[in-house]
This record gives sequence, structure tokens and C-alpha cells, in this order.
Amino acid sequence: MKYLLFAIPFLFLGCKKISEKSPPSELPIQEPSTVVIEKPDLPEGAFKADFLGNQDSIYVFVRKVDASTGTTLIGFENEQLPEIIIPESIGAQLQILKLKNFQNDVLLVNAKLKDTNFNEYYVFVWKDSLWKQPVNRFDIHKSNVTDTLTPIMNDPKDSTRLVRYYSVFDMDRKSEKKYTWKLMSESISIED
Repeated sequence: MKYLLFAIPFLFLGCKKISEKSPPSELPIQEPSTVVIEKPDLPEGAFKADFLGNQDSIYVFVRKVDASTGTTLIGFENEQLPEIIIPESIGAQLQILKLKNFQNDVLLVNAKLKDTNFNEYYVFVWKDSLWKQPVNRFDIHKSNVTDTLTPIMNDPKDSTRLVRYYSVFDMDRKSEKKYTWKLMSESISIED
């Protein structure tokens, strides 16, 4: 009984504290969680460009290299454009060019050849729903390639033409090899 006398005041005080707590006047509203859809990472070596000329960039990348057949496949984001097959190659480096002769971006492919002494270049432009080569492929010897060399560019003298570089075999009696590779340039018209 004497414990009951001590328990009653504690019970009374405990009930009073519970009743003093009033429910919150406003219940917090949870906002719906937003779902973040992450864009997939670009494949290794991929570049974004406006190939269609409509300000909508898609990426380009080396999709597959088949050393047994000596072909390299150039692919595009979500297969929006048809693949490009580069024959007699075992890989490629891609570069995007802006040439004033074309409203859309231009793809420059530096094909890796079995003969590592040369860089072989292809120029592709998307026109009339096809990949077209406005200029023929061309080669530059590795001794002529520098970090600052741009293999093809706008012709500063004629806006309707391009300037491309290429290497030629040059007999050189002064050289101990008796030959060198000479870097040449030419102004070329654009094929349709």
C-alpha cells in the first residue's frame, strides 16, 4: 500500500504530461520523390556532333574493329544514322570538323592501317539521307604528321574549295636513306 501512495503521484504526473502534448496543427506533407533518369555514359572515344544540320547533336564512336577482315565500323547514337564501314583498317580515330562549305558537322576519320607509317584520312558528310565523301581519301606519312597539322580545312582563297595535305615520295640524294616523304597541299573542289 505504501508503494501505491508513491505510484499514484507518478502516474498522475505522467498522464498530465501526455495530455499536455497536443497534436501538431499542420501535418507535414511528403512530396513525391522525383525519379532521375541518368543518361548513359558516352562510349569511349565518342564525340557529339550535329551531323543532320538541325542543331540536334548525336554521338559517333568506333563501334567495332574486326582485325580478321580488316574493317572498322563507325556507329552512331541509338543507330540514328547508318554505320560507316572503313575497309583495310584496324581501328580509327574520329574528329569533328566545321567546314563552311557544309551546314552540318563533318566527320574526319583517321583510319589505323596495318602499315603504321601512314595515316589514312576519310571525310564524311551526311547529305540527302546518305553518308557521302566530298573528297577522296588521302594519306599522310607519319614523318609529316605534327600536333598542329589539320589534314583538311577551308581554302582561305576560295570559299567553295578545301585544302588538304598529303605525302609524296621524294628522292633525296642528300639523305642517307636516299628518299624522304614530302608534305604537299592542294586546293580541291568538293564532290557532290
